[in-house]
Amino acid sequence: MDNNITSTSVDEINIGDNSTHVRSEERDEGVEPKVGMKFNSEEEVRTFYSKYATIQGFGIAKISVKGDDEGKPKYFSLACSRNGNYVSTANSGFNPRPSTKTGCKAKINVVVRSDGVFVISKVSINHNHGLSPSKSRHRKLDSAAKRILDINDQATIELSESSLVISASGHERVSNNEKDCRNSIAKVRNSRLGVGDAEAVCKFFKRMQQRNPNFYHVMDFDEEGRLRNLFWADARSRAAYESFLDVVSFDTTYMTNEYGMPLTPFVGVNHHGQSILFGCGLLSCKDIDTYIWLFRNWLECMSWQAPKVIVTDQCKSIQAAVREVFPNTQHCLCLKQIMRKIPENLRRFNEYKKIKRYLKSIVYESITINEFERRWAEMIDEFDLRQNEWLASLYNDRKQWVPLFMKETFGAGMLTTQHSKSMNLFFDGCVNSKTTLKQFVEQYDQALKRKVENESLADSSSFNSKIPLISHFGFEKQFQEVYTNDIFKQFQSEIRGMVYCNVSFVGSDGHVSTFQVSDVSKGEDGITKKVVYNVQYNEDQFEVLCLCRLFEFMGIICRHIIKVLVEKNVNEVPDQYILDRWKKDIKRTHTYVTNCYDDLGMKEQHVRQRCLYSQFSQISEMAVESAKMYEFVMKNLQLLHERMLSNDCCFDDANEGDCSDLPICSPLKVRSNGRPPMKRKESKVCMSKSNKGRKVVYENNHSLDGTDTAPH
Repeated sequence: MDNNITSTSVDEINIGDNSTHVRSEERDEGVEPKVGMKFNSEEEVRTFYSKYATIQGFGIAKISVKGDDEGKPKYFSLACSRNGNYVSTANSGFNPRPSTKTGCKAKINVVVRSDGVFVISKVSINHNHGLSPSKSRHRKLDSAAKRILDINDQATIELSESSLVISASGHERVSNNEKDCRNSIAKVRNSRLGVGDAEAVCKFFKRMQQRNPNFYHVMDFDEEGRLRNLFWADARSRAAYESFLDVVSFDTTYMTNEYGMPLTPFVGVNHHGQSILFGCGLLSCKDIDTYIWLFRNWLECMSWQAPKVIVTDQCKSIQAAVREVFPNTQHCLCLKQIMRKIPENLRRFNEYKKIKRYLKSIVYESITINEFERRWAEMIDEFDLRQNEWLASLYNDRKQWVPLFMKETFGAGMLTTQHSKSMNLFFDGCVNSKTTLKQFVEQYDQALKRKVENESLADSSSFNSKIPLISHFGFEKQFQEVYTNDIFKQFQSEIRGMVYCNVSFVGSDGHVSTFQVSDVSKGEDGITKKVVYNVQYNEDQFEVLCLCRLFEFMGIICRHIIKVLVEKNVNEVPDQYILDRWKKDIKRTHTYVTNCYDDLGMKEQHVRQRCLYSQFSQISEMAVESAKMYEFVMKNLQLLHERMLSNDCCFDDANEGDCSDLPICSPLKVRSNGRPPMKRKESKVCMSKSNKGRKVVYENNHSLDGTDTAPH
């Protein structure tokens, strides 16, 4: 036997009493391993051998692991990291990859006794390569490094070289690679949310609902109990929808997770022009019934308030579902997604580049409907496109996606390509196609938190700072005072664009004057063109109407109207041209709503609102039981509301608690049914009558006004 190798049989280790526990000071000194050394855990063995390897100058790796029938370890080996032989996996033998393997035999074998003690049974200290303490690397993350990686992961900070440096406390001490860090993150994610995706999602949703009762979610299962569809919306999104329900975008093309379930977010635009979520779904398939299921649950979640405009993809199933669930909502098709499909539908034509350029010119540069119809017919004839079904379907749906036909539809910027990019970037950096279902739900919450923080920063910026004026016009000062900074910047861009405009008087008919404003713009072909717009100005009623319809489309008066206002020496515009939607001084409900991540540093208003929601929810549950009780509650709420609006109550802090003049009765007793009276009702499980075989779980059945919205 080699002098550098010593061994003892397993039986000798189990019954022998010559083995001793390794003292902590011996582990710190890095003493040479010997047969018979005992340890209390695998971690102690690794720490001892890692310290020894660091002093000697080699790395270590765990090999030859074997467990019993219950999965508990029976024995394992810790070997030199150069153990084993290199096997090439390169596609070409002329491009071999570097390898550290030299077939080194240095290692220690460890057996686990029946009493749980770890004992070294074999030691080999001879290496077949050079040793260097200054160049050895031990791939092990300590608790501090794991904590840093976990915090960064929850904050959606992408793993990079800086993460490795921080975890090692400096470049010179970097011993773990990116794979080690990613493995650690994956392990923490798994333990954070549980093992099973569906079960973990259920538990995660319940925790969020416990923190805010207005969190809403529905899970749809098939006959075998397998998760099929999923929808959820947090309390803040539900409250925000009340302020921004004028236009909603629904997109199914963003990404899919590892189960092939497409992500379907409901997205709107807030008062800063930022993307804001109104709920999100994960669907198992893209058929009409599934979309109807999702739309109806979303509509129920939003207290049955349908949006004024909904923007979707050009999908026949979605279009049919929208007609079924939103019959009174204007349905528009996403312009960006349509233009993105041009290559796959027209690339086979020999004159593809000309067709593409011509089509974009028709869509973006047509001024009147007659011009659009004429140029479209010319394109079809010139390039012989009569048999193209895709173009035929676009023409049939032209009123739903061509900007010219939607000029009088308010879209808050979502009907053009300018805003689509920011919507699609909502989840970037948080989730991808390989993200598991439980990881996605958690990262979704982090993405939402980031959006809320961005909105809060924009609110603070608009309140505490002003964008400097670029002109002496009084109406610019007027918009500066009331609009958020981001929207005011867009208005200022129209003032700058006025430099390229010239105005001429055409004529008048009574109080209505007509002007022609010529504008210079760059077309799709890069050529600068002159376009003339008619602007009508009613001096008596102070109404201005421009052919470009930017105000109707975006809510911001255009450069052509500004040019006419300057011509007529107008310093202020009436309130009808200042939309509440873009104002910065309006108190919006959703800014007071707490969410699952707002437990720390909660504002006093948030605490009050949570208490009010809880109390109103209990009252509403009792009031709906009988007509008399309902009338009693509504009568007193109406009286209380009128008193509050008329300032007939004393709300000064100095008189806080003195509510003797308020018409408030003692609270009604809550029927506990054997449970504590303050405990929230348990979730209901119902069978959906509209879809046979669908098992739907409603985890939150309270609408924003406190009424019960679950199907009966």
